[in-house]
Amino acid sequence: MKLQKTILSICIIAITLFTINTKAQKTVGGGLAYGSEIENIGIDITGQYFIKAPLAIEVSFTYYLPKDFGDSSSDFKIKWSELNANVNYYFKVNGNIKPYGLGGLNMSFLTIPTFNIGSIFSGGNGFENKTQSKVGLNIGGGADFDLGKNYTPFAQLKYVIGDADQLQILAGVRFKF
Repeated sequence: MKLQKTILSICIIAITLFTINTKAQKTVGGGLAYGSEIENIGIDITGQYFIKAPLAIEVSFTYYLPKDFGDSSSDFKIKWSELNANVNYYFKVNGNIKPYGLGGLNMSFLTIPTFNIGSIFSGGNGFENKTQSKVGLNIGGGADFDLGKNYTPFAQLKYVIGDADQLQILAGVRFKF
């Protein structure tokens, strides 16, 4: 619970920084992600605030498409989303490709069908949805592909270490403002 409050505090600070300081470089964007544990694609929204080059605070939210659970005749789905607060360190290199390393906090939210025999006796099908939140650490890296435009394509690979271990592959576009 204490770590959840810490992640929420980091997100509030990042949002405040996005709205207060107009001189700092900021980006917002989104993309498509693939999660190795849920084995499905997701939609990601992200924002970055550059504290001072080469450091940026990144906050992102990924919603994975629900994954069918069990046979095709049942309507049981695993639902997974995650909130991330990362610090990105951009390496100084010449050229249009800007690689970065990342580290941060992850909060995963899962809804999983679980068997409950009591549900059968009360007229149900034996399954109930159980919602959980899991905390983890992010580690990974990525690259921005600077085209000299108001938008920047990017690719990212990160691994969540914790109760909801998962490798995430992400590709998208960030818009500067």
